[in-house]
Amino acid sequence: MFRTGIAITLILALAIIPAAAIDKQQKGAVKLVDPEKTADALLAKADSVFQSRDYKSALTDYMEVAEAAHNEFNRSVEAEALAQVARMHLILGDKEEGRNWLVRAQDKATDSDPMGWSRLLGVKGRFEWKDNDLTAAHKTFDKMYQYCTTNGLYGRAVDAAHMIAIVAEDPEDQIRWSRLGIEAAEASDSENWLGPLWNNLAGIYYDQKQFDSALDCYIKAREYHWRFSDEYAKLFADYHIGMTYRLLEKYDEAGKWLRPVLAWAERIELHSAIGQACEDLGEIEIAKGNKQAGEALLKRARDEYKAAGYDESWKEIWEHINKRLTELQR
Repeated sequence: MFRTGIAITLILALAIIPAAAIDKQQKGAVKLVDPEKTADALLAKADSVFQSRDYKSALTDYMEVAEAAHNEFNRSVEAEALAQVARMHLILGDKEEGRNWLVRAQDKATDSDPMGWSRLLGVKGRFEWKDNDLTAAHKTFDKMYQYCTTNGLYGRAVDAAHMIAIVAEDPEDQIRWSRLGIEAAEASDSENWLGPLWNNLAGIYYDQKQFDSALDCYIKAREYHWRFSDEYAKLFADYHIGMTYRLLEKYDEAGKWLRPVLAWAERIELHSAIGQACEDLGEIEIAKGNKQAGEALLKRARDEYKAAGYDESWKEIWEHINKRLTELQR
């Protein structure tokens, strides 16, 4: 009886130890693993690093998660980690290596596992987007949205709606999905998504030259960027409001936003933002009849774009500023 009692006690003790925290060794001994080193804990850490936009570190962390999950036979976390490794390669410009990891994620993920499957769909859609296969991407993100909504993964449903708005080719479809994403974020307490979502909707109206509607959305985006986003997002949230006032020819109001943005960008030496602020301020001066002052600001904008590498990385902006300066010098 004594031995049986000990056996039962041992079984009960082991039953309350999380499976992911047990490491079985050759001689049958049981070793408790640091809870912070389990695959689930490592995934949470890697996701946090990813959210900080340190993609190189996130790549390393997700690879560690995949190995830990494989050793724990945690197929769901392994699928998520493999998908995220693929996404990091995509972000870092190594699409083909990313595809190899995406294939591995597809081998692990099943539609009976909401976490792994939803993560896979999100990454698969992004590869299709970057391949410019917008029809396939739209279908994948739509599938992700429906799946996540059905399974109560509302934060990921927001991501899916956001991406559909990006890949949709019809402006009305873009607006509809942007608003669906906003509604989903508001309903699921995913307020950290609302800055990017309102910003995306503003961009759609901007492309349609509906600047009044764009301004309303940029003001909403700023509210959430200032609550949840990093310094760069806050700076550009202010810039977008000033830029849109300028397009609405409300020059005094535009200057109230753009001059502080310029000073802020100068303090942190952010060449791209300095260039954009200078370009808008230059156009304001020209519109007011101060051609010489405006041209000087546009020349500075060109210098800042060059320092930001736009002559190579953003040809459209680089060509536009040079064309504009050529027009003014005629």
